[in-house]
Amino acid sequence: MKGQPLLCIVLVMVLFLIGQPKIAAISAAALTLEVNPADPQASDAGTGMPTTPFRTIGAALAWAQAHDRPTEIYIHGGIYREALGTIRHRQTPLRLLAKAGDRVILRGSQRWSDWQVVSSTPNFTIYRHPWTLAWGFSGNPWTAFHIELPPVAQRGELVWWQDTPLRQRLSFLELQGNDFYVDDPEQQLYVALPAGVSPSELEVAVHREALRILDSGLISLVGLRFEHYGGTFTQAVRIERSHDIEVKDCTFWANNWGGLESHRSDRLRVERTQFLQNGWRGMAGVHLRGFTVQQVLVHGNNWRGGWAGFYDWDAGEKYFHLRGAVFDRYRAIGNQAAGLWLDTDNQNVEIRRSQFVGNAVVGLFLEAGTGPVTIEDSLIAYNYSIAPNYLQTPGIFGWAAAHVTLRRNWIWENQGAQIGVRDPSPRTVTLPETGEEVTITSQDWHLEGNWIGSHQELLLTTLKGEAFLQTLRLEDNHWWTDAPYPFRLEGENVTWLQWQERYGHPSDRWLLP
Repeated sequence: MKGQPLLCIVLVMVLFLIGQPKIAAISAAALTLEVNPADPQASDAGTGMPTTPFRTIGAALAWAQAHDRPTEIYIHGGIYREALGTIRHRQTPLRLLAKAGDRVILRGSQRWSDWQVVSSTPNFTIYRHPWTLAWGFSGNPWTAFHIELPPVAQRGELVWWQDTPLRQRLSFLELQGNDFYVDDPEQQLYVALPAGVSPSELEVAVHREALRILDSGLISLVGLRFEHYGGTFTQAVRIERSHDIEVKDCTFWANNWGGLESHRSDRLRVERTQFLQNGWRGMAGVHLRGFTVQQVLVHGNNWRGGWAGFYDWDAGEKYFHLRGAVFDRYRAIGNQAAGLWLDTDNQNVEIRRSQFVGNAVVGLFLEAGTGPVTIEDSLIAYNYSIAPNYLQTPGIFGWAAAHVTLRRNWIWENQGAQIGVRDPSPRTVTLPETGEEVTITSQDWHLEGNWIGSHQELLLTTLKGEAFLQTLRLEDNHWWTDAPYPFRLEGENVTWLQWQERYGHPSDRWLLP
């Protein structure tokens, strides 16, 4: 029949379109709204049209929530001191975008001009201001695991001056300049500032979250900056039970706890985004499928943990139960915690063209996972030990990590072993899809084409790593060090020749330093 070829073509086109990514898929009929508080005609009671734009982002978002149609909200440059609330049960496309060339800042803090002088010394002046938010101590959720969370890490207040947080103290008598104290019973906030600094310049966090996306899909955040949101165990943006979410060209800077956290969501993409100087972590996720991280910088995070001497356990960039994740050109540089921690049951993870440099504790931590995890064309260097944890090694550390491939990486000059595989005990994980319990040991690692070296540090070390050593596959790696015993295997110092005799591959090369 003559109609059959045409019908086939139509069906192929429909199937093709169905298979395309849905992120930020805005139809031609999308409504465009504008937010521009600088416009004399701006009003939250307006229409959101260019001639009568909304004054706040919250008003534009509320309008979009009330009207179930594809919407783009263009936001003009400025500082928006807002908490936007929750996008809930939305399944039509919605995009929040900075106007081209404009700098849009969502800020969870306020500046106050009515501070009162309490006392002065030659070095600093103490001011006070009423504090009625009563955030208090969060408590420690990990007591069952015998983990101590120091009191200063349980506080959510945040006071920021220029590019630096004021150090939080736990008593008035500890104030010594460039710091602050919250008196909960008296409901007062005290700051101690050096000469020449006015308290009216301070940013004081009054909101704990900028935005939550819940049970929704087809949402994009583009070109936005989130900063100065307070609270403990909180994030500037939180995504839960959602799908097809895009975070692009955004910055999460100077929040007390975290920048972005995602739970039980599918097809989340974070691209060309920076997570800078957040108090606990930049980004984390649990139960994510189809997770893509591309051209992301994570730098200077966990300063509050650093105050408390808390560098591991929960601090830093952590992920659980990933299913199909890609970290491409991911850069973790100079964090006071792990550069990236794949903690528990992460499967089908690829890390490509990434950098893990100058992080505390460990550059890349692979824990309790069946894999596979593949790390390619990446740099893991100058990471260092700081946490009181004898297990972890600063370069790449595996504990009960199976099916790991390291290919064409530079792993060098980490302050400690470049690669450490230490299984003090097997790990049992319950797979969420089936409820099946799986016991995991470190095994089936493949090292191919890597450059692994250090002047004085160990190149590879193991603890209860028999399964790792017996299943290790090596090919075309380059090793070098000045140390006479570059390997420590089950407590034994091992030379290069001994290593080659027991576990090595003829294609591996020893380079003279």
